[in-house]
Amino acid sequence: MEELLLNVWCEIVSWNWSGIIQSITGLGTLIIAFIALTSWRRQHGSQAVTKLIDQLTDSIHEFIQSISPAVQMLSFVRIGIESQEFNRDLNKDLKHPLAVAYIEKEGRESADRLMELLKNAEQPVHRIRSLLVKGQVLGISNYHECQNACNMIVCQFDRLQVVFSMLSSQHMNWEHPKVIENLDSMMDITPEDIFQHINENQKKYLAFLKETYTKEYKSV
Repeated sequence: MEELLLNVWCEIVSWNWSGIIQSITGLGTLIIAFIALTSWRRQHGSQAVTKLIDQLTDSIHEFIQSISPAVQMLSFVRIGIESQEFNRDLNKDLKHPLAVAYIEKEGRESADRLMELLKNAEQPVHRIRSLLVKGQVLGISNYHECQNACNMIVCQFDRLQVVFSMLSSQHMNWEHPKVIENLDSMMDITPEDIFQHINENQKKYLAFLKETYTKEYKSV
């Protein structure tokens, strides 16, 4: 037994302790460096996500403010359409006689005013859509919820462009099925419906925002 212990001790003494210690030190340094790199990557990723979300939030706020005058203009258009009820030249054989009478009488002027107001919202719309594309590479959890909400918000800009397109088309064949379909689409676009879409999807976006910020701050 004593001989066995002596052999073990001799074996241990013969080890290259200097090399072993250097190896352990090097391994420890590598582990510390890996932990630091992982932490840096996590912080860098969180900063990128936070920056994009901040820019997106500012752009959405800017869009909602800039689109409001155009929606107000739509209210005036709707009132103008309804006022055509007393137009003696009304063609009641058409599906949308009031809208047709308004377009023929005041459509061009209203379209020009609407387009001037829509120009104020063009930049926020482009910025929101660009940021949504950039966000796809950041691996944000439940990002589709953000995309859906933002797309529905800026979609109201596209709907107002539909109104502009119809208002500026004074010399259409009002009995053509495609023209009737386009008029149907225009008449479905109301200020109340636009604001409802914006408000509902703004709430969805804010819920996503709260969840994302919570996750990102916990991960740092």
